[in-house]
Amino acid sequence: MMDSTLSYSGINTKVKAMHPKLISSQDFQKMSNLESVPDLISYLKKHPGYQDILQKYDEHEIHRSEAERIFINGLYWDYTKIYRFANDNQRKDLDLVFFRYEVNILKACIRLIHNNETAYDLSIFHPFFSKHSEINVTRLSSSHNREEYVQNLKGTQYYSMLMKLSNKTGLSSFDYEMALDVYYFSKSWKLKDKLLKGDSLKAFTERMGTEIDMLNIMWIYRSKRNYDINPADIFTYLIPVNYRLTMAQLSRLVGSLSLEEFFNLLNTTKYKSFIPHLRAGTMEQEYTRVLDRIYQQNVSRYPASMSVVTYYLFRKDTEIKRLITVLECIRYGLDDKKKQDYILY
Repeated sequence: MMDSTLSYSGINTKVKAMHPKLISSQDFQKMSNLESVPDLISYLKKHPGYQDILQKYDEHEIHRSEAERIFINGLYWDYTKIYRFANDNQRKDLDLVFFRYEVNILKACIRLIHNNETAYDLSIFHPFFSKHSEINVTRLSSSHNREEYVQNLKGTQYYSMLMKLSNKTGLSSFDYEMALDVYYFSKSWKLKDKLLKGDSLKAFTERMGTEIDMLNIMWIYRSKRNYDINPADIFTYLIPVNYRLTMAQLSRLVGSLSLEEFFNLLNTTKYKSFIPHLRAGTMEQEYTRVLDRIYQQNVSRYPASMSVVTYYLFRKDTEIKRLITVLECIRYGLDDKKKQDYILY
């Protein structure tokens, strides 16, 4: 065990040195008072985590969607630096992280079609992505419709699945994004047993298993609350993996005839603590808090693993999502109190 733990000391030391560049709660508190995108960019230009990636941009010329992509590319750039430092065994964990990023990029490109845009700039991440992915992002992001989008993925692992989907009628970009998420989680759940072992496998299983259960619960709840979807169709959007939520429990939740019945059934599972958050509309924040707690616990529970690295990447990813929320709050002109409700948690 000592030898295994020591083999991670180098990369853990490097990643721990990156933590001070993460945005603090105090910084987010200050950002919740900013009134414009230029104000936000100007603030971040002085922050050690963003000054390098933002230095070439004029804060008065960056529009919201461009700022969002710059932030996301900052996450990918951090990942690239860590990947280059990792050895072959450590890269197995990172390859599964890259799979998530690749799917996120695919989802972003499908949204471009919906928004009538035809460019996705990977910026500093492009050389790394091109080397490690089968996807031609330039060609994919220039797709004018979903049929062309699917054809531009020919020769990749995603083509067959999306081709079957494209043969159905009445689908939206949402259906494609959901299908990509289900594909990612289902395949990653199988790949983990082939790629990982020991502490790395235990840590990955715990965090992804819990995430899958939470995502399935949230989707069933939204289906019951917001949409008139029959149980059979609800199942098509669920991730076909069971961790602490059994198939029988999942089926009963899907078949519930009312929200109250749904809550009563959820109360019999290991996830009954989510009920107040679902009722209050704060489940997204609780989802993030639960995952943060698992990532953090895994750092001490599984020292002979990439838990320090994956926790950093999770925190960076969460940070980017909060920055994008700041952009959205500015866009809609929310008052400071409302901004804080969305940003500070």
